[in-house]
Amino acid sequence: MSGGVRSGARLLNRGFGQFAGAWFLSFGVTLMVVLVAAFRARSDLYEITDRVLLGVLAVLAVGWFLSVALALLAPRAPSVSKAVYVLLAGLMLLPLLWAPVLGAVVGAWLTGAAIEYSGVYAQFRIHVAQLLYPVSTGAFHVDLVDVVWNAFQVVATIIGFLASVTSLWPLISQQLGRAVSSTEA
Repeated sequence: MSGGVRSGARLLNRGFGQFAGAWFLSFGVTLMVVLVAAFRARSDLYEITDRVLLGVLAVLAVGWFLSVALALLAPRAPSVSKAVYVLLAGLMLLPLLWAPVLGAVVGAWLTGAAIEYSGVYAQFRIHVAQLLYPVSTGAFHVDLVDVVWNAFQVVATIIGFLASVTSLWPLISQQLGRAVSSTEA
């Protein structure tokens, strides 16, 4: 295997790992903050949820741009690998941004709150629907935004969850292996 191919594979693996880590972390942080806010500051739940979502979405967006810029500036990676990285990063952007929103949705659901009262959630849904409307009308020649929105939620959740599990599994299995070997000794 040539050095350029190895370098390109490393670039793509690093990007996949970054996506998985960012997805899992942003989901978990948002979920925990919403759960804590629901039990400690119920009256300010939606304000806290909006602040957390704004902050996490901003960090994810900046991180995404930095990741793409650094991939494009990678000196040893071939141009084809850089192009594939940018394409995959573009395809993974919405699932990445969905992670903290999903954390807020799950947190609200677990506490019995209505996430629709969150202004950031509402704006996220409106903006994604504006992106999905041309897709749904172009592909199906009918306005199926709600169906496409639901499909987006499912697909984005599955993509993020599977990416997180596949990236984190080596660490988990390594820790489990250590735990099993220490109990056998």
